[in-house]
Amino acid sequence: MRRSIIVGSIMLLLFVALAVIGLVVPLDVMIALSLGWVFFLGRVLPEVTIAWDGVVTAVVCLVVFVVGAHAFLRWIAQQRIAEGSANARPWPFRWTVSMMGVIVVMFLAGIAATGVVHQVGWLLTSREPIVGFVSVAAQRAQSSNNLKVIGIGLYNYHDSHGTFPPGGTFDDRGRPLHGWQAMLLPYVDHQAIYDQITFELPWNDPANRDPFQTEVLMFLNPGNPDRSDATGYALSHYAGNARILGGDMPRSLTDLTDGASTTILAGEVVSDFLAWGHPTQWRDPALGINRSPRGFGSSFPPGGANFVFADGSVRFVKDSVAPQVLKALSTPAGNEAISNGMY
Repeated sequence: MRRSIIVGSIMLLLFVALAVIGLVVPLDVMIALSLGWVFFLGRVLPEVTIAWDGVVTAVVCLVVFVVGAHAFLRWIAQQRIAEGSANARPWPFRWTVSMMGVIVVMFLAGIAATGVVHQVGWLLTSREPIVGFVSVAAQRAQSSNNLKVIGIGLYNYHDSHGTFPPGGTFDDRGRPLHGWQAMLLPYVDHQAIYDQITFELPWNDPANRDPFQTEVLMFLNPGNPDRSDATGYALSHYAGNARILGGDMPRSLTDLTDGASTTILAGEVVSDFLAWGHPTQWRDPALGINRSPRGFGSSFPPGGANFVFADGSVRFVKDSVAPQVLKALSTPAGNEAISNGMY
Protein backbone atom coordinates (compact mmCIF):
# COMPACT_ATOMS: atom_id res chain seq x y z
CA MET A 1 0.00 0.00 0.00
CA ARG A 2 2.78 2.40 0.97
CA ARG A 3 4.70 1.58 -2.20
CA SER A 4 1.62 2.36 -4.32
CA ILE A 5 1.27 5.76 -2.64
CA ILE A 6 4.94 6.57 -3.31
CA VAL A 7 4.69 5.55 -6.98
CA GLY A 8 1.47 7.56 -7.38
CA SER A 9 3.08 10.62 -5.79
CA ILE A 10 6.11 10.36 -8.09
CA MET A 11 3.87 10.09 -11.18
CA LEU A 12 1.82 13.10 -10.05
CA LEU A 13 4.98 15.18 -9.49
CA LEU A 14 6.26 14.12 -12.93
CA PHE A 15 3.03 15.27 -14.63
CA VAL A 16 3.14 18.58 -12.74
CA ALA A 17 6.80 19.11 -13.67
CA LEU A 18 6.02 18.50 -17.35
CA ALA A 19 3.14 20.97 -17.15
CA VAL A 20 5.38 23.62 -15.56
CA ILE A 21 7.84 23.47 -18.45
CA GLY A 22 5.02 23.69 -21.00
CA LEU A 23 4.49 19.99 -21.83
CA VAL A 24 0.90 19.83 -20.66
CA VAL A 25 -0.35 17.10 -23.02
CA PRO A 26 0.44 14.16 -20.64
CA LEU A 27 -1.32 15.92 -17.76
CA ASP A 28 -4.15 16.91 -20.07
CA VAL A 29 -4.62 13.30 -21.22
CA MET A 30 -4.66 12.05 -17.61
CA ILE A 31 -7.29 14.63 -16.64
CA ALA A 32 -9.35 13.87 -19.76
CA LEU A 33 -9.35 10.12 -19.04
CA SER A 34 -10.17 10.45 -15.35
CA LEU A 35 -12.49 13.47 -15.30
CA GLY A 36 -13.52 13.93 -18.91
CA TRP A 37 -16.92 12.39 -18.25
CA VAL A 38 -17.60 15.07 -15.61
CA PHE A 39 -16.92 17.88 -18.08
CA PHE A 40 -18.98 16.07 -20.71
CA LEU A 41 -21.97 15.80 -18.40
CA GLY A 42 -21.54 19.44 -17.42
CA ARG A 43 -21.87 20.43 -21.09
CA VAL A 44 -24.58 17.97 -22.08
CA LEU A 45 -26.98 17.83 -19.12
CA PRO A 46 -28.14 21.48 -19.40
CA GLU A 47 -29.19 20.74 -22.98
CA VAL A 48 -31.06 17.51 -22.17
CA THR A 49 -34.85 17.63 -22.30
CA ILE A 50 -36.85 14.88 -20.61
CA ALA A 51 -39.88 13.39 -22.37
CA TRP A 52 -41.88 12.53 -19.26
CA ASP A 53 -44.49 10.56 -21.16
CA GLY A 54 -41.73 8.33 -22.46
CA VAL A 55 -40.27 7.95 -18.96
CA VAL A 56 -43.67 6.96 -17.52
CA THR A 57 -44.21 4.47 -20.34
CA ALA A 58 -40.79 2.90 -19.79
CA VAL A 59 -41.33 2.62 -16.02
CA VAL A 60 -44.77 1.04 -16.49
CA CYS A 61 -43.38 -1.46 -19.02
CA LEU A 62 -40.48 -2.34 -16.72
CA VAL A 63 -42.80 -2.86 -13.74
CA VAL A 64 -45.17 -5.05 -15.79
CA PHE A 65 -42.20 -7.03 -17.11
CA VAL A 66 -40.77 -7.57 -13.60
CA VAL A 67 -44.16 -8.61 -12.15
CA GLY A 68 -44.85 -10.96 -15.06
CA ALA A 69 -41.35 -12.47 -14.94
CA HIS A 70 -41.58 -12.99 -11.18
CA ALA A 71 -44.98 -14.68 -11.47
CA PHE A 72 -43.68 -17.00 -14.21
CA LEU A 73 -40.45 -17.90 -12.37
CA ARG A 74 -42.32 -18.43 -9.10
CA TRP A 75 -44.76 -20.77 -10.91
CA ILE A 76 -41.82 -22.79 -12.30
CA ALA A 77 -40.28 -23.06 -8.81
CA GLN A 78 -43.58 -24.26 -7.38
CA GLN A 79 -43.91 -26.89 -10.11
CA ARG A 80 -40.47 -28.25 -9.25
CA ILE A 81 -41.36 -28.35 -5.56
CA ALA A 82 -44.57 -30.24 -6.41
CA GLU A 83 -42.56 -32.75 -8.45
CA GLY A 84 -40.37 -33.37 -5.40
CA SER A 85 -37.13 -32.04 -6.84
CA ALA A 86 -34.36 -32.16 -4.23
CA ASN A 87 -32.93 -28.72 -5.16
CA ALA A 88 -36.27 -26.98 -5.52
CA ARG A 89 -37.06 -24.01 -3.30
CA PRO A 90 -39.47 -21.06 -3.43
CA TRP A 91 -38.46 -18.25 -5.82
CA PRO A 92 -37.94 -14.98 -3.81
CA PHE A 93 -38.75 -11.59 -5.30
CA ARG A 94 -35.19 -10.34 -4.76
CA TRP A 95 -33.95 -12.93 -7.28
CA THR A 96 -36.26 -11.48 -9.90
CA VAL A 97 -35.11 -7.93 -9.14
CA SER A 98 -31.45 -9.02 -9.34
CA MET A 99 -32.02 -10.75 -12.64
CA MET A 100 -33.79 -7.67 -14.05
CA GLY A 101 -30.87 -5.51 -12.89
CA VAL A 102 -28.41 -7.71 -14.78
CA ILE A 103 -30.57 -7.55 -17.91
CA VAL A 104 -30.80 -3.74 -17.73
CA VAL A 105 -27.01 -3.41 -17.23
CA MET A 106 -26.37 -5.71 -20.19
CA PHE A 107 -28.80 -3.69 -22.30
CA LEU A 108 -27.02 -0.43 -21.41
CA ALA A 109 -23.62 -2.06 -22.04
CA GLY A 110 -24.81 -3.09 -25.49
CA ILE A 111 -25.85 0.48 -26.27
CA ALA A 112 -22.47 1.75 -25.03
CA ALA A 113 -20.57 -0.81 -27.10
CA THR A 114 -22.56 0.16 -30.18
CA GLY A 115 -21.70 3.82 -29.54
CA VAL A 116 -17.99 3.02 -29.15
CA VAL A 117 -17.94 1.04 -32.40
CA HIS A 118 -19.76 3.88 -34.17
CA GLN A 119 -17.34 6.53 -32.88
CA VAL A 120 -14.25 4.43 -33.70
CA GLY A 121 -15.56 3.94 -37.21
CA TRP A 122 -16.18 7.69 -37.49
CA LEU A 123 -12.63 8.48 -36.32
CA LEU A 124 -11.09 6.03 -38.77
CA THR A 125 -13.03 7.45 -41.72
CA SER A 126 -12.98 11.12 -40.71
CA ARG A 127 -10.77 13.57 -42.55
CA GLU A 128 -10.09 15.42 -39.31
CA PRO A 129 -6.94 14.50 -37.32
CA ILE A 130 -7.54 11.88 -34.65
CA VAL A 131 -5.34 13.80 -32.22
CA GLY A 132 -8.04 16.38 -31.78
CA PHE A 133 -8.39 15.32 -28.14
CA VAL A 134 -5.83 17.96 -27.17
CA SER A 135 -7.81 20.35 -25.04
CA VAL A 136 -8.05 24.09 -25.06
CA ALA A 137 -5.66 24.19 -22.09
CA ALA A 138 -2.95 22.44 -24.13
CA GLN A 139 -3.59 24.75 -27.10
CA ARG A 140 -3.31 27.80 -24.85
CA ALA A 141 -0.03 26.49 -23.45
CA GLN A 142 1.34 25.91 -26.96
CA SER A 143 0.33 29.40 -28.07
CA SER A 144 2.04 30.88 -25.01
CA ASN A 145 5.13 28.82 -25.81
CA ASN A 146 5.09 30.16 -29.40
CA LEU A 147 5.17 33.70 -28.02
CA LYS A 148 8.03 32.76 -25.69
CA VAL A 149 10.02 31.48 -28.67
CA ILE A 150 9.21 34.66 -30.62
CA GLY A 151 10.44 36.72 -27.66
CA ILE A 152 13.66 34.70 -27.45
CA GLY A 153 14.18 35.14 -31.20
CA LEU A 154 13.72 38.90 -30.94
CA TYR A 155 16.29 39.06 -28.14
CA ASN A 156 18.74 36.90 -30.11
CA TYR A 157 18.30 39.25 -33.07
CA HIS A 158 18.87 42.24 -30.75
CA ASP A 159 22.06 40.67 -29.43
CA SER A 160 23.39 40.28 -32.98
CA HIS A 161 22.29 43.62 -34.45
CA GLY A 162 21.93 45.92 -31.47
CA THR A 163 18.26 46.51 -32.33
CA PHE A 164 15.05 44.60 -32.82
CA PRO A 165 14.21 43.91 -36.48
CA PRO A 166 12.30 46.64 -38.29
CA GLY A 167 8.63 45.96 -38.86
CA GLY A 168 9.28 45.72 -42.60
CA THR A 169 11.76 46.55 -45.32
CA PHE A 170 11.05 48.61 -48.46
CA ASP A 171 12.96 49.36 -51.64
CA ASP A 172 13.91 52.80 -52.98
CA ARG A 173 10.47 53.21 -54.55
CA GLY A 174 8.69 52.39 -51.31
CA ARG A 175 7.70 48.92 -52.48
CA PRO A 176 7.29 46.55 -49.48
CA LEU A 177 9.77 43.69 -49.43
CA HIS A 178 9.84 41.64 -46.22
CA GLY A 179 8.52 41.60 -42.65
CA TRP A 180 10.07 41.14 -39.24
CA GLN A 181 8.97 37.52 -38.92
CA ALA A 182 11.05 36.55 -41.97
CA MET A 183 14.09 38.29 -40.45
CA LEU A 184 13.56 36.34 -37.23
CA LEU A 185 13.93 32.89 -38.82
CA PRO A 186 17.69 32.34 -38.27
CA TYR A 187 17.25 33.15 -34.57
CA VAL A 188 14.50 30.57 -33.97
CA ASP A 189 16.12 27.54 -35.63
CA HIS A 190 14.64 28.09 -39.10
CA GLN A 191 17.84 28.88 -40.98
CA ALA A 192 16.91 26.47 -43.80
CA ILE A 193 13.77 28.45 -44.70
CA TYR A 194 15.64 31.74 -44.34
CA ASP A 195 18.32 30.58 -46.79
CA GLN A 196 15.67 29.96 -49.48
CA ILE A 197 14.46 33.59 -49.41
CA THR A 198 15.74 36.12 -51.93
CA PHE A 199 15.55 39.30 -49.85
CA GLU A 200 16.25 41.56 -52.83
CA LEU A 201 12.87 40.53 -54.26
CA PRO A 202 9.45 41.09 -52.63
CA TRP A 203 8.14 38.37 -50.38
CA ASN A 204 5.33 37.50 -52.83
CA ASP A 205 7.58 37.38 -55.90
CA PRO A 206 7.29 34.00 -57.68
CA ALA A 207 10.93 33.32 -56.80
CA ASN A 208 10.01 33.43 -53.09
CA ARG A 209 6.82 31.41 -53.32
CA ASP A 210 8.20 28.13 -51.95
CA PRO A 211 9.65 29.41 -48.65
CA PHE A 212 6.68 31.65 -47.89
CA GLN A 213 4.20 28.87 -48.58
CA THR A 214 5.97 26.77 -45.97
CA GLU A 215 4.19 26.64 -42.62
CA VAL A 216 6.21 27.82 -39.63
CA LEU A 217 4.60 26.19 -36.61
CA MET A 218 5.94 28.89 -34.31
CA PHE A 219 3.66 31.39 -36.11
CA LEU A 220 0.56 29.15 -35.96
CA ASN A 221 -1.83 29.09 -33.02
CA PRO A 222 -2.85 25.39 -32.65
CA GLY A 223 -6.43 26.38 -31.83
CA ASN A 224 -6.95 28.16 -35.14
CA PRO A 225 -7.78 26.10 -38.25
CA ASP A 226 -6.78 28.84 -40.75
CA ARG A 227 -3.26 27.97 -41.86
CA SER A 228 -2.94 29.45 -45.35
CA ASP A 229 -4.57 32.17 -47.44
CA ALA A 230 -6.42 31.79 -50.74
CA THR A 231 -3.17 31.99 -52.72
CA GLY A 232 -1.41 29.31 -50.67
CA TYR A 233 0.83 31.50 -48.52
CA ALA A 234 1.23 30.24 -44.94
CA LEU A 235 -0.38 32.48 -42.35
CA SER A 236 0.72 33.89 -39.02
CA HIS A 237 -1.56 34.10 -35.99
CA TYR A 238 0.71 36.60 -34.24
CA ALA A 239 1.55 40.23 -34.95
CA GLY A 240 4.01 42.78 -33.62
CA ASN A 241 3.28 45.90 -31.63
CA ALA A 242 3.14 48.63 -34.28
CA ARG A 243 5.07 51.01 -31.99
CA ILE A 244 8.00 48.58 -31.64
CA LEU A 245 7.84 46.24 -34.64
CA GLY A 246 6.12 48.60 -37.07
CA GLY A 247 7.45 50.63 -39.98
CA ASP A 248 10.99 50.46 -41.29
CA MET A 249 12.73 51.98 -38.29
CA PRO A 250 14.47 49.42 -36.04
CA ARG A 251 14.26 50.11 -32.31
CA SER A 252 16.45 48.97 -29.45
CA LEU A 253 16.01 48.29 -25.76
CA THR A 254 17.38 51.74 -24.99
CA ASP A 255 14.31 53.19 -26.69
CA LEU A 256 12.03 51.48 -24.18
CA THR A 257 12.29 54.08 -21.44
CA ASP A 258 8.95 53.00 -19.97
CA GLY A 259 10.54 49.68 -19.04
CA ALA A 260 10.74 46.31 -20.78
CA SER A 261 8.28 44.67 -18.36
CA THR A 262 5.48 47.09 -19.33
CA THR A 263 6.02 47.22 -23.09
CA ILE A 264 4.32 44.77 -25.47
CA LEU A 265 6.40 43.26 -28.28
CA ALA A 266 3.89 40.94 -29.97
CA GLY A 267 0.65 39.09 -29.34
CA GLU A 268 -2.12 36.83 -30.57
CA VAL A 269 -4.53 37.87 -33.32
CA VAL A 270 -7.89 36.30 -34.06
CA SER A 271 -8.93 37.70 -37.46
CA ASP A 272 -7.68 39.30 -40.69
CA PHE A 273 -4.59 37.08 -40.70
CA LEU A 274 -1.65 37.95 -42.91
CA ALA A 275 0.96 35.61 -44.34
CA TRP A 276 3.96 35.32 -42.04
CA GLY A 277 6.13 36.86 -44.75
CA HIS A 278 3.92 39.95 -45.15
CA PRO A 279 5.92 43.20 -44.69
CA THR A 280 3.23 44.83 -42.51
CA GLN A 281 2.79 42.18 -39.83
CA TRP A 282 2.02 44.66 -37.04
CA ARG A 283 -1.02 46.01 -35.18
CA ASP A 284 -1.83 48.68 -32.62
CA PRO A 285 -2.71 47.29 -29.16
CA ALA A 286 -4.52 50.54 -28.42
CA LEU A 287 -7.32 49.41 -30.78
CA GLY A 288 -8.43 47.09 -27.99
CA ILE A 289 -8.43 43.34 -27.49
CA ASN A 290 -11.15 41.38 -29.32
CA ARG A 291 -12.69 44.69 -30.38
CA SER A 292 -11.29 45.37 -33.86
CA PRO A 293 -10.66 43.02 -36.82
CA ARG A 294 -7.25 44.66 -37.18
CA GLY A 295 -6.48 44.52 -33.48
CA PHE A 296 -5.18 41.83 -31.18
CA GLY A 297 -7.36 39.10 -29.73
CA SER A 298 -8.02 35.44 -29.10
CA SER A 299 -11.05 33.19 -29.41
CA PHE A 300 -9.77 30.97 -26.59
CA PRO A 301 -9.68 31.59 -23.82
CA PRO A 302 -12.38 34.23 -24.11
CA GLY A 303 -11.82 37.47 -22.32
CA GLY A 304 -8.39 38.52 -23.56
CA ALA A 305 -5.22 37.50 -25.37
CA ASN A 306 -1.63 36.48 -24.68
CA PHE A 307 1.25 38.88 -25.29
CA VAL A 308 5.01 38.65 -25.08
CA PHE A 309 6.56 41.65 -23.38
CA ALA A 310 9.97 43.19 -23.96
CA ASP A 311 11.35 41.46 -20.85
CA GLY A 312 10.57 38.07 -22.47
CA SER A 313 7.60 37.24 -20.25
CA VAL A 314 4.28 36.06 -21.70
CA ARG A 315 1.17 37.41 -19.98
CA PHE A 316 -2.58 37.26 -20.49
CA VAL A 317 -4.14 40.71 -20.89
CA LYS A 318 -7.90 40.96 -20.32
CA ASP A 319 -10.02 42.56 -23.03
CA SER A 320 -11.77 44.60 -20.34
CA VAL A 321 -8.60 46.59 -19.69
CA ALA A 322 -8.98 50.35 -19.96
CA PRO A 323 -8.00 51.87 -23.36
CA GLN A 324 -5.47 54.19 -21.74
CA VAL A 325 -3.77 51.20 -20.09
CA LEU A 326 -3.50 49.37 -23.42
CA LYS A 327 -2.02 52.46 -25.01
CA ALA A 328 0.49 52.72 -22.17
CA LEU A 329 1.49 49.08 -22.65
CA SER A 330 2.04 49.69 -26.36
CA THR A 331 4.12 52.88 -26.10
CA PRO A 332 7.86 52.46 -25.49
CA ALA A 333 8.43 55.94 -24.09
CA GLY A 334 5.11 57.37 -22.95
CA ASN A 335 6.18 57.89 -19.31
CA GLU A 336 2.99 56.19 -18.06
CA ALA A 337 2.89 54.48 -14.67
CA ILE A 338 1.59 50.90 -15.11
CA SER A 339 1.18 48.10 -12.58
CA ASN A 340 0.19 44.48 -13.14
CA GLY A 341 -3.11 44.98 -11.36
CA MET A 342 -4.23 47.42 -14.05
CA TYR A 343 -4.46 44.66 -16.69
